Amino acid sequence: MTSLAHTPAQGHAAHEAEEAALDRVAAHAFAADAGAQDLAQDMAALARCGWLARLVETPDPQVQATLLRRVGRASLSVGRLVEGHMNAMKLIALYGTPDQARRHLAAAREGGVYGIWGADDKRPVTVEGETGGRLRLSGGKRFASGLGTVTRAVVTATHPDGLRLAIADVSDARRADPGSWNTSGMRATKSGTYDVDGMTAETLGAAGDYLREPHFQGGVWRYAAVHTGGLEALAEEVRLAVCSAGEPGEAQLHRLARLASLAHRARLLVEDAARQAEAPGAGETAVALSLAAREEVETACLDAIALADRALGTRSFATGHRADLVRRDLAFFLRQADLDGKLRQVAETLCRADGPVGEIWNGP
Repeated sequence: MTSLAHTPAQGHAAHEAEEAALDRVAAHAFAADAGAQDLAQDMAALARCGWLARLVETPDPQVQATLLRRVGRASLSVGRLVEGHMNAMKLIALYGTPDQARRHLAAAREGGVYGIWGADDKRPVTVEGETGGRLRLSGGKRFASGLGTVTRAVVTATHPDGLRLAIADVSDARRADPGSWNTSGMRATKSGTYDVDGMTAETLGAAGDYLREPHFQGGVWRYAAVHTGGLEALAEEVRLAVCSAGEPGEAQLHRLARLASLAHRARLLVEDAARQAEAPGAGETAVALSLAAREEVETACLDAIALADRALGTRSFATGHRADLVRRDLAFFLRQADLDGKLRQVAETLCRADGPVGEIWNGP
């Protein structure tokens, strides 16, 4: 991939442009939550300043974790779309042909927004035929994040040979049903349903590629990085409230200290999981670490919500207060498929390990 290195002066200007774009994302969060605007302009702003390309194209997983954490701090809903875009581009780079990788990377640089839609609607997406490198599809997707903003989605499809991947043009608004997305949190993602009946989509990789590790479960650190950004946003709201209180009480100071510690612990866990899961030759212990980090970040976020509620009182539930938006989005975003199964996978991996706890994840 093309280097994104800058001279010091260019680097400073690029950093300022990225921070300004993230500030705009944060400023738009309330309107997006209320349905007054979609997330397209936020994704476009992140693309224009080079932030989105840097996230996708940097080889450094710690930089990626930092960028995901920062966008999550600005808006968890935008963070969800950003993570999906990153995941889709990674799948194309991993399993696509060189031509596919070049074409879709160029489209992303031009402002195309990609997603990964894996959850099936009542009629699962099925491959009905394959001709000339394209799959003919039937069925529908649900939890299709970014309806109206995502232009191409990597979709999973059932096939007799195994689960297949395809790159679909999902810009046809007539196929989308954002009204099916009725939730109290992450409303701005418009994760409704999308009908793919009769569509053809570009074949991506071979049967079973989507489930290959360490890139399937091992990539859950990306979600955890965005969650950590939400935790940090909640902690910052408490910091602002406590520090503006004149002479805050000891209990309030303790809550602030605890929140900051939870956020820092979550960041360190995510960064280590990213480093190990994305390392060449990463195996099942790295995948288990990524899953364990997600579990610990969830616990930290739930503790943070409880602490923030005590610290802020009714302000945590006041419409228009950032804490209310963050806590609603974060509590919902933490709910993912088969969380108990993910934790079981961690423990089973530990039982197969040769070393003791304290050394198993003490990776290079």
